[in-house]
Amino acid sequence: MSIAMLDALKEQQRGRLITVFGVMVLSFDTLLVRLIDSNEWTLIFWRGFLPAAMLFIVQWFSDKKLITQHLLRPSLLTLTTAGLFSASTICFVLSLNNTQVASTLVITNTAPLFTAVIGFFFLKEKLDKATIFAIIIAVGGIGLVFGYHPTIDELRGDSLALVSAVAIAVYLVALRKTQGQLGSIYIILAGVFTSIISLSVGAKPFALDMQHAIYMFLLGGVVIPLSFYLIAHGPRYLPAAETSLILLLEVLFGPLLVWLIIGETPTDNVLLGSAVVVLTLSCLFAWQWRKQVKTQSL
Repeated sequence: MSIAMLDALKEQQRGRLITVFGVMVLSFDTLLVRLIDSNEWTLIFWRGFLPAAMLFIVQWFSDKKLITQHLLRPSLLTLTTAGLFSASTICFVLSLNNTQVASTLVITNTAPLFTAVIGFFFLKEKLDKATIFAIIIAVGGIGLVFGYHPTIDELRGDSLALVSAVAIAVYLVALRKTQGQLGSIYIILAGVFTSIISLSVGAKPFALDMQHAIYMFLLGGVVIPLSFYLIAHGPRYLPAAETSLILLLEVLFGPLLVWLIIGETPTDNVLLGSAVVVLTLSCLFAWQWRKQVKTQSL
């Protein structure tokens, strides 16, 4: 084995470790949302504002030019993409506050399938048979999640998770179109939009007691920016399919943490639907990863 191949393997190993650690950090997101006792719009305010503030500081010290060129004078595409990310953040939190954690996570994590469909129509990217097959099966899995006779609130939460998945998918397509160069700018602007919307509908940012303020800082100031930063670096070393496969671990870690600490147990239908979706996506991403590895080895 050549030195170049060894170096490539070391970089891939580094990418896997970075991405897995990022997903493990992100898994605390749903738990902290459950632990924070506040008005949901107050939670959404801080969940948008704190990551944006942290990323702004990092971006200011690493590359001020990006801020002056794209944050202070954003294009229509930048504003639209940030708006979609803001919508996904709002719908995700509202979903978690209305339905089971497993339902929210499994539906939201179907975003790559929506990305494939949207990319087919707007970026003229091909849809292979495996992806089409996976979409059909995953839709059945989502149907199982919706089919456990949910309450009105749970149905609302599941629907909001679906909206979040579509919003993330459009965001990812826009990110792909711009080659990911403005990822931090999108999140910063999305945080501004989220904060403004939250305040306009009744958020009370300073109404938290000390314990829940600490949880909020851990969520918005540590968990979200750190996990996003780590996960964003994974694709530098790994194929996109493998990165997507690792991201599915959140569907397992998130509900597990909530179950261990809070005792929230998903219903049988949600577990079955989650298993169908996770297994389908795992097979699809593993197949795509193997296909990419074969192509690269030729």
